[in-house]
Amino acid sequence: MSSNPAAAHFDEVGFKLVREVLRTAGLRGVGSDASSDMKRDASIFLTAEFRGGARTKTALLEALNRRDSSSTTGTRFGQSSKEKAIDRWQDEGGR
Repeated sequence: MSSNPAAAHFDEVGFKLVREVLRTAGLRGVGSDASSDMKRDASIFLTAEFRGGARTKTALLEALNRRDSSSTTGTRFGQSSKEKAIDRWQDEGGR
């Protein structure tokens, strides 16, 4: 259990804020082009950020943008993690 009771508790306000950020980022709703996995991962990430102290829409959007930019850098400028895993598997004797 957390020593910070506010961080451990995810109330209705936090839920609404995360939902609003997801909608603003295009990760919520039927009209979203994002996959279900992307939506779920973003929701989990934002919930953790909220519990960690990011309590404003701006702070959560910035955290999401940082996460997205860091996760796409490797894909744009090198091999994706899937390609690396396949190469590693082949190097270890996979066919």
